[in-house]
Amino acid sequence: MPERKTIQDYLQAVGEQIRWKRARPVVLWELERHLEDQRDAFAAEGRENPEELAVAEMGDPVSVGAELDLLHRPRPQWGLLALTILLAAAGAFLRFWLTRDFSIYFAEKLSHVVGGFVLGCLALLCGYFLDVGRLGRYPGLAYLGTLAASVVSLAVFPNTNGVSYYTRYVSLCFPVVYALWLYGCRGKGWKGQAFAILGGVPLAVVCMEIPHAFGLLLLLTAGFVMMLLAAAWDWFGIGRWKSLLLPAAAAAGVLAAAIDNVHSSGYLAARLEAAFHPETDPLGAGWTSIMIKKVLEISRWLGEGDLGGGSVESFEMMVPDCDQSALLTTLIYRMGWLPFLLVAVALAVLVVWLLCRCVRQKSKLGRLVALAVGMTLLGEALCSVAWNLGFAFLAAEFPLVTGNLHTVLAMGLIGLALSVFRGDSIARETRGRAVHLPRVRLRISLERIEQ
Repeated sequence: MPERKTIQDYLQAVGEQIRWKRARPVVLWELERHLEDQRDAFAAEGRENPEELAVAEMGDPVSVGAELDLLHRPRPQWGLLALTILLAAAGAFLRFWLTRDFSIYFAEKLSHVVGGFVLGCLALLCGYFLDVGRLGRYPGLAYLGTLAASVVSLAVFPNTNGVSYYTRYVSLCFPVVYALWLYGCRGKGWKGQAFAILGGVPLAVVCMEIPHAFGLLLLLTAGFVMMLLAAAWDWFGIGRWKSLLLPAAAAAGVLAAAIDNVHSSGYLAARLEAAFHPETDPLGAGWTSIMIKKVLEISRWLGEGDLGGGSVESFEMMVPDCDQSALLTTLIYRMGWLPFLLVAVALAVLVVWLLCRCVRQKSKLGRLVALAVGMTLLGEALCSVAWNLGFAFLAAEFPLVTGNLHTVLAMGLIGLALSVFRGDSIARETRGRAVHLPRVRLRISLERIEQ
């Protein structure tokens, strides 16, 4: 075996033993710092050939690399992957089975559902094997790319009932994109915080242009929560309490504008009134709530409800969007309250699991990305359940159950969160550059090797 006399030769030999490509540059960067510190210490003592001494003291590079390879491996997320795929499979079955009588295009509907599930699994795996740290190195590119996709979608795709249908799905990625933007603004003082807040403005404008009230509310809520976390971490270097001033002022301005908009807009006021008291406008804004509540009243604990001899066509006419935003109402009517509760509890377990793992993340970028995904899923689930229980104010699709394209998007976002958890063993940041392995962990590893 050739003798390793320089640090770079030593690092090359160690790197050949580390099989996880994501961990290799991170571990080697920290190992290089360790060797350079040792070399400088020998040089300060006046010893000859300090670099060779540092390398020699480290030991056999093959043995060191093999030990580091064992210590730093991906952490498979089998439980979350399995639960996501099972929920998506159940959702695909429900989308087809519950609406099988609503259209004569039986084979086409089946192919769409199967295709959505297959593409969703591919999106899940793509997100799972994606390196979130790489996204963190180019936050501006991710932000501008998503914004450009939104503008192109608004301009190219036709509107359905006055809504840019496909742009709504792009807007559901805005919390994750904003997390990356916020990460890119860290360490830049007041200027960085101002840019972080202003970065949400174009995204909010896109939500209003769609228009997508749920997407706008989700963006504002998730953005404010992430700004609070950034202030708690003193990301901008201006002090924790000072970091709260601009977000608090921005939140107060948005809240004042929202209240003024509700008072000045007759449409929003009518929607709010109809959501709480649908009987005040039974043939207008309150129609959906009244029909959903009537269907729920005739639903059973298990089994199909009693429509009084009504046909499938009458059910379709009775419940607007019974195959989309009101699919959970269709589930309750056609299969019973128990299957609905099982689906809701399964998704709640998935979301709580994601959020609990998020809290334990060492990487602040990973924590923000996972939090953005968790808040997106949680917000959609809550609004969808509220809509399907008769509070028809903000329509949203239930994750992994409603909509083929939406299922693909939801599984991709979940895969991105699982990628964060998968790489947790090499995750942290420094202000100067993206570094992922805690120095303490490496030193402990090296001490174990040296012993």
